[in-house]
Amino acid sequence: MLPTTVAVTLPEIACLGDHAISGKAIVPAVELLDFLLHVLCQQGIAVSPPLTMRDGVFPRFLAADEIPRCTFAVTLTPGGGDNVRGAFESRIVLSNGIERKRTHAEVTFGGDLQSPAPPVETVADFEVSAERVYRELVRFGPHFSNLRGTLRLARPGAWGEVASPTPPHANPSAAGCPYLLDSAMHLACVWGQRYAGIVAYPTGFASRRVFAPIASGTRRCSVVPRTVEPRRLTFDLWLSDEAGHVCDAIDGLVMVPLAVGAPPPAWIVA
Repeated sequence: MLPTTVAVTLPEIACLGDHAISGKAIVPAVELLDFLLHVLCQQGIAVSPPLTMRDGVFPRFLAADEIPRCTFAVTLTPGGGDNVRGAFESRIVLSNGIERKRTHAEVTFGGDLQSPAPPVETVADFEVSAERVYRELVRFGPHFSNLRGTLRLARPGAWGEVASPTPPHANPSAAGCPYLLDSAMHLACVWGQRYAGIVAYPTGFASRRVFAPIASGTRRCSVVPRTVEPRRLTFDLWLSDEAGHVCDAIDGLVMVPLAVGAPPPAWIVA
């Protein structure tokens, strides 16, 4: 298989205005991962469970107001064995006639990886309701506010529940409902606000394995920090079913703050 570039149309994303960062609606990274997986399958490339992704990066936000002015493409590049690297790219012609090309998401599909087991939940030293999180800490609208109930935090990690919205995602990929992973990242963001004092957003991950995807429903979520630096956090993250079986696991989730961003409110910072 040679590298293949496919012109694509980004599907409409429900309630995209609910996913706003610094007042601007942004396409969620999980939607771009989902879309890459759809294109991979449309090109006849088999995806066998457990679905494995490696070296994921989200180098640029894709703002909703740029979508009408852009054309989009997905480039699929073969790697060793059955590995394929997918990249979602936008192209826009600027007012001076120069074409600008940007990559918004890139990940390698395939490979045989081992994921660490989720940690045993420790005693929380802080609890906060999901409702307050979305009102004051992660200010997304209802469609992207999918943490549920009371969230429990401690320096070793954070625990809570995530759920798909109603109505659920119209066309989930083989990875299942993208909103579940999106909300789990919100829990990591809350941990970063409390224990690192920064509002951080995902920019990539080392690996992901999806064992039991679901189109809609609920999952338990566990988030554990791996490294804490002044402007860079990394986490391991797990989504599990009611019996405690791991359904989705991410190793090395990288999160960083915006170059110019407001600090978290004083009440959350430990």
